[in-house]
Amino acid sequence: MFDLTQPWQTGRFAAFDTETTGTDPRSARIIEFGLVIFDNGEVVERFQTLIHPECALPPEITRITGIKDEDLVGKPVFAELADELERRLVAQPLLAYNADFDRGMVEGEFRRLGRSIALPVFLDPFPFCHEAFKVAKKTKTAKLVDIAAFLGIALESAHRADHDAEAAGRVMLALPSHIPLPASFQDLLAVQAEEARRVAERFARFRRGKESDNNTGFGQKAGTIELGAAYVYGEETDPVKALFARIPDVRHTGPSVD
Repeated sequence: MFDLTQPWQTGRFAAFDTETTGTDPRSARIIEFGLVIFDNGEVVERFQTLIHPECALPPEITRITGIKDEDLVGKPVFAELADELERRLVAQPLLAYNADFDRGMVEGEFRRLGRSIALPVFLDPFPFCHEAFKVAKKTKTAKLVDIAAFLGIALESAHRADHDAEAAGRVMLALPSHIPLPASFQDLLAVQAEEARRVAERFARFRRGKESDNNTGFGQKAGTIELGAAYVYGEETDPVKALFARIPDVRHTGPSVD
């Protein structure tokens, strides 16, 4: 559908972000969607909408995002926006910071409607930032807000979808000035997959260490093992999925794993 042999820095891609009622795509709902289209390194279009989740907002979500229940009164529900969002999402390659979370949230909303959506390939600055900046101790964390500050990228309204989307796109475009990256979409995606594997292995080692620390010596764990909100509780055993499926933390509030 897209010519992935083309240079990604001068190509067209859509950075997007979701704000949600929670971190589990099986139950959480999208309350804000923001999409910012970059072409040749410049913002050429932006789209933002609040979405009524058909439920009350948890107080923690209001604290984080500033979005209140009253802000969502009269706003469209996801079903009313599905066609427009699909049209915007499938038109070009996508980018999101810790992309699997936003992918999962969008796919979850479409599943509730009995529909599927074929999302394009994703660029994701997070694994590059985690390895090049957080692990190298240039930043305290790999949260989007910390990475943006380190790179001198404005992010005045963190946890608002369109602002986070634009910052994520600008972070991606700034990375070649700090780390060597291939020129084409397809080569970048290959390197990105390897970086994501390294990050997942770090989180898996952290998890194993925590499990060892909490072993009671009687074959029982001394309580629930946590890896912050980035760890998927339940039956998920794939460390990559476990890393990328519950993510507001790695975008903004995640655990610090060396």
